[in-house]
Amino acid sequence: MGRWWNSDRAATFGLVCKGSLAAGSVAAMLLLAACGDKEDEQASGSGNATETAAPAAAIDPAQAPIIQKAIEDYLQVAEGPAEQRILHHGAVKVTAGSDAFDVSIEGVRVGPDGEGNLDVGTIGYRLTPKGTDGYIASNLTHAGSMPFKEKDGKESGALTFTTKAFSGEWSSSLQTFLALDWQAADLVAKDNAPDGGNFSAKGLTAKIASTDKGSGLFDQTGAFELTDFVGKDTTGGSFTLAKLDLSGLMTAIKLKEYVAKTREMQTLMGEIADATAKAEAAAAAASASGNTTPTEPTAEPATGISDAQAAKLGTLIKDMSGLIGGVKYDVAFSEAGFKNKDGSEPFHLGQGAFNIAFDGLDKEKAAVNLGLSHDKLVINDPDLAGDPLFAKLLPASGKLDLNLTEVPSKELWQLVGDNFPNLVTADPARSDAAAGVMFIALQQLLQKAPMKLAVAPSGLTSEVMKLDATGNFDVKPEATLGVIGALDIALYGLDEAMKLANEAAQSSPNAAQIVGGLAMIQSMAKREAGSDGKPVDKLKLEVDAAGDAKVNGMSLSGM
Repeated sequence: MGRWWNSDRAATFGLVCKGSLAAGSVAAMLLLAACGDKEDEQASGSGNATETAAPAAAIDPAQAPIIQKAIEDYLQVAEGPAEQRILHHGAVKVTAGSDAFDVSIEGVRVGPDGEGNLDVGTIGYRLTPKGTDGYIASNLTHAGSMPFKEKDGKESGALTFTTKAFSGEWSSSLQTFLALDWQAADLVAKDNAPDGGNFSAKGLTAKIASTDKGSGLFDQTGAFELTDFVGKDTTGGSFTLAKLDLSGLMTAIKLKEYVAKTREMQTLMGEIADATAKAEAAAAAASASGNTTPTEPTAEPATGISDAQAAKLGTLIKDMSGLIGGVKYDVAFSEAGFKNKDGSEPFHLGQGAFNIAFDGLDKEKAAVNLGLSHDKLVINDPDLAGDPLFAKLLPASGKLDLNLTEVPSKELWQLVGDNFPNLVTADPARSDAAAGVMFIALQQLLQKAPMKLAVAPSGLTSEVMKLDATGNFDVKPEATLGVIGALDIALYGLDEAMKLANEAAQSSPNAAQIVGGLAMIQSMAKREAGSDGKPVDKLKLEVDAAGDAKVNGMSLSGM
């Protein structure tokens, strides 16, 4: 969409707007604040998106430099190595008032050095002490318009928002946000070029909430909502989305330990990235000077990671196991479509959803659930418009629900942690050997403790046909296809589909191919009467250890 609102800058925008279920520190406010916007008078510092704060408490001005250093220290970790930095800031200032600390982060910009940048400017917010263990964050301030500047300094676009509400609760003992609520409206990203691609959205909301379960355990939820999104491309077409909901749930988090280990991981990954960048720069300099042997150009590039860093990373991976009980992510959207400049709509989807959940991550055995669904799918492709069969067989709605159980969670964490140091070594021979060892160990583990895969009620529905499916499989690494089990399929409307396909085959080669496929299904299916008296064609797909697949007892080998 446009010259500057391309995938790279869309990713940059996503990095700035992205919230975390367990935010790192007070400075994590920057990651959210950089997405806000204020009214024009607020841009000059005269206005704020105020929230009802806790009763004022006496503050210690001596804490101001301590808070300032904590923010600066975290920013060094959050922004990463200078050579690879996307998020940048200038100075951090913390000023003590009568009942709160005013924080100002100056010179915020988003984008790699030497390239175009989103000039966010100065971000401000207020921290009001809450008891003896934390702060209430409020009064977010920043520029009303954030220009995008090319590397020559020329403005080529801008990002604007209006912040309607902002508040957060920070725990000093846990070093994380326990609550966060940011609501924005009238989002606009505009490219100044005549053929530029722009986007707009009516509203955006991001929230975090925590529940203390006792004994140091917390549940945390996160939510992100975008409404009335419109993205215009350079051809005059536009993608529209009525609503996008993203939610996450982390259960049974040992929050204090989790935050500490996450900080360690962030710091270590920054050190590794820095070392890798230096190793690559040294290799490039050596190559440019001609100080290389003929075999060096084909060698694996140095990772820059030391054996000590690799070992520490492996230990951290093992340490992270058991700190979270479960994780769940859900994505849902409605009324998504694309319209051409002439108003025609080649694609529209009424509803769509995706979810993934991990449960029992702190137990010996874990479970994984994956779900996909869609409804009211319409495709008006000009190449297919002349084929009425396509519209009749298009799966307008569908659902897939997979459940993987008996996952040896604890042993998998241990296996990855033990082998990780050698997997990421700069020595290709050691790395390849470690990968082989880990693969064998994984096979042995799964042979000893096979997982089970269940296909919960799933299916597809078109105008004339409906497919329902359920099944159960054992995950066996020694099996040719990796699984052994069966899938039960029920087809409704096969006769009607065959009739339409035969009629269409008189003029459509594609329909003729469909006729062949439907005829093969009919020949293998077992027909029964459904609860409504209409015929149901049933197929049982079985897969054995040798990889042979059978449908209702008939082998598919050689077909």
